[in-house]
Amino acid sequence: MQNRIFSIDNSKASKSIPFGYLNAIHYMAPHDIAGVGNLCPHATEGCKSLCLGQYSGHAGMVRHDDDINSVRQSRIDKAQRFMQDRAAYLEDVCRSIVSVESQARNLYLIPVVRLNGSTDIAWEGIAVTWRGVRYSNIMAAFPQIQFVDYTKSSHRMYRELPHNYHLTFSRSETNEAECMDLLAEGFNVAAVFRNVPRKWKGFPVIDGDIHDLRHLDPKGVIVGLSPKGAKAKADTSGFVI
Repeated sequence: MQNRIFSIDNSKASKSIPFGYLNAIHYMAPHDIAGVGNLCPHATEGCKSLCLGQYSGHAGMVRHDDDINSVRQSRIDKAQRFMQDRAAYLEDVCRSIVSVESQARNLYLIPVVRLNGSTDIAWEGIAVTWRGVRYSNIMAAFPQIQFVDYTKSSHRMYRELPHNYHLTFSRSETNEAECMDLLAEGFNVAAVFRNVPRKWKGFPVIDGDIHDLRHLDPKGVIVGLSPKGAKAKADTSGFVI
């Protein structure tokens, strides 16, 4: 069974269209919700309790927090396939990227792919076989396409990443020291604010809600995001500043 791999028409993805991009976002069940391992190894308690992949948008349209609607079930199914039938699942991902590229071309837009819409997987380290060729990762299989992601792994930020893979570090309630170190070295950090300021800790803050095209951001800035969903707006963990 092949699930729909990418979302290109939700509110986050559609914000990129006025900027000339077709943004395809890959959502799977976050952290250990699918019961097949932890797909967000650096998730904090604050992060898990407010997870956008579980509690915002259509995934959050449930009566009780632990209910399963069709969106959540689809994300669970994809996470399970990724962990249990990875080669076939990655082939579906590659096939879907080709489809996204075709759709973008027909719309005179530039495709950009976000593989971690609700997970924190180190895709740069996952090999893939596509059309009979073994590649070191999906980015190598599609060198003409820009990929973007967020991560809470500072180690990933210091790696030599594929030329077409842009990472933004994500602040949590426990990693502020890492954020400061990365900002000082010219990396970008995304942070959630109740009211997005112009500066934070001496660093400029840009409006990250305008689009999700993080590869277009200047270097050494904080990507300010507003809390999404009722749980995030009521956060007291320190995840939301």
